[in-house]
Amino acid sequence: MPNSLTIDDFRLFSVTCELRYRNAYLIYDRTGQIIEDVSEFFTDINVAASSPQQTSWTTKQGTLVLELGACRFTSNRAEKNAESFATYCKAFFDAVTHHLQIGIFTRIGLRYILRKEFKSLDDSKAALASLMLPNLEPTKRFNSSDSPTEILFRWEDSQIGAFVRLKAETIEIKAMPPPELIDSLPKFEKEINGLTLDIDYYTVAPVDREQWDALEWLPQKLRIIRKEVDGILGDGK
Repeated sequence: MPNSLTIDDFRLFSVTCELRYRNAYLIYDRTGQIIEDVSEFFTDINVAASSPQQTSWTTKQGTLVLELGACRFTSNRAEKNAESFATYCKAFFDAVTHHLQIGIFTRIGLRYILRKEFKSLDDSKAALASLMLPNLEPTKRFNSSDSPTEILFRWEDSQIGAFVRLKAETIEIKAMPPPELIDSLPKFEKEINGLTLDIDYYTVAPVDREQWDALEWLPQKLRIIRKEVDGILGDGK
C-alpha cells in the first residue's frame, strides 16, 4: 500500500456551499420569486421537496436548497473548473439574499467530499493506516485488534475553522424500481469499499453580505483545501 496520497487520487462525490443567517421569515412569501429569478440560469428545474420552511430543487447543475435560516448549492459533477461552481452559487445566493433581505451571514461553509475505492474494507483500512499523517503513527491503540478506521482533525480560531475526516468504510447503494415495475425490473444493490475524505471549511465570525463575493471566495478556498489536504495526506508540499 502507498504511504501517501494526494487529493487527486480521490474522486469527487459532492461539493456544497452553504450560507447560514438569522431566520428569514420572508421565505413564506418569496420562495417562488427566488426560483423564478434563477430558472433562466439553471436548467431542468424540478421541485424535489416543498414545505413552508424548506424547499429543494434538482437541476442539471446540482441541487438547490432553501431553508428558513440557510441556503445551499450542491454539485456532484466532477468539474475541474471551480469558477463554474462559484458562478452557480452566486446566481442562487444573489436571488436568496435579495428577496429575503439578508445582510449578515452567520456562517459560510464549503463542504468537499471525495472517495477513493478499494477492493475490500480491509484494503481501505490498510491504506488509511499507511498514511503518513501528522503525529499519528500507524499503530494499534487502546488494545484494539484493528487499525484505525476513522481519523479526524479540526482547526478553529476566531475567524476561520476547518474539519477534515478520513474514514475507511463500506457504502451500500440500493435502488428499488417503482411499484408498478417491481415484477419486471430487478432491484439494484451494490457495496463500495473505500476511503472517504470529508472536508468542511467555514467562517466563524459573522460576514457582511456586501463584503463577500462567491466568485472570489469559492475558487480561492477550493485551492486552499487542495493544498492543505495534500499536506495532511503526506504529500509534504
